[in-house]
Amino acid sequence: MNESENVWENDIQFWNFVGENKKLVGIPVSEGQGLDILNALRDVYLTIDDNKETAMSMLTMLGTFIYASSIGEGEKYTNEIQVLSAMENFDRSMKEILDEKPK
Repeated sequence: MNESENVWENDIQFWNFVGENKKLVGIPVSEGQGLDILNALRDVYLTIDDNKETAMSMLTMLGTFIYASSIGEGEKYTNEIQVLSAMENFDRSMKEILDEKPK
């Protein structure tokens, strides 16, 4: 950080700090689960240059999760994301096994 404790020299310095320090700012999902909001934002930041559509989708999911958590539905939404993610990973793996190009 610079002389001021609230200012970072550049974006990368801040996001590296976040990546090295897990669980800085969390949103509770259930009694045993939570979302590390800063590392979720870091994931979006790291994805933007490589795949803008994926980064936009990640932001939408994050926004939806934050909203769902605010109305007490965070755990339900997290379970749905985990199922969708598992299905996408399965589809990607099957395409690789069949020598098809993953999307």
